[in-house]
Amino acid sequence: MRFFITNVLATALLVAFTATSASAISLTLGGANGQLVAVGGQVSVTVTLDTEGATGITLLSVGVLFDEGNLSYNSVASSAPTYILYLNGKTAYMQPAANPPAIRFGTTNQVNVDYVATNLTTGNGLAGTGLLATLVFDVIAGGDGVAELALSITSAGNIVQLAGGVNTTASLAGAGTVIVPEPTTALLVGLGLVGLGVAGRRRA
Repeated sequence: MRFFITNVLATALLVAFTATSASAISLTLGGANGQLVAVGGQVSVTVTLDTEGATGITLLSVGVLFDEGNLSYNSVASSAPTYILYLNGKTAYMQPAANPPAIRFGTTNQVNVDYVATNLTTGNGLAGTGLLATLVFDVIAGGDGVAELALSITSAGNIVQLAGGVNTTASLAGAGTVIVPEPTTALLVGLGLVGLGVAGRRRA
């Protein structure tokens, strides 16, 4: 009897997990995983959508929150594709809401990436993954030495909407940090690398 109950519970958990994971939409922030960038440099991050098998997305606005004390959004260097998730012949697909780029300031510390389906009745016609945007930030100050970036779908203007006007949610992944070395630290690291180079040449 105990074995039967255990199997029933395991099966129920598996079904529940499969049902929730199959319908989940996921958004990922890539590229900001402990990069060492000095003041005056740039950091580039990507925002990627994975529909996880879902179709019918009509509206999508995801926010990228950044440390405005250390970083400044560079709109000129940033970019977005002209369309994603398209069927053959592009009968139904998603495109940047501001065609292109699909990027706008939400607040002083947020950049919104906005997409809209060409068919708002049925939404996008294809499940899959797509690059939503490549965002570039200038490192303007050292601050406490760490500049954080993160995704948001709950900040002002953010939305994930399916066909019929039904709002849904998405799982978020890939929040990261940019390490901003102090000028003296960067100088010492640079001198150390030069010293290693010289020592290597002498050995050769």
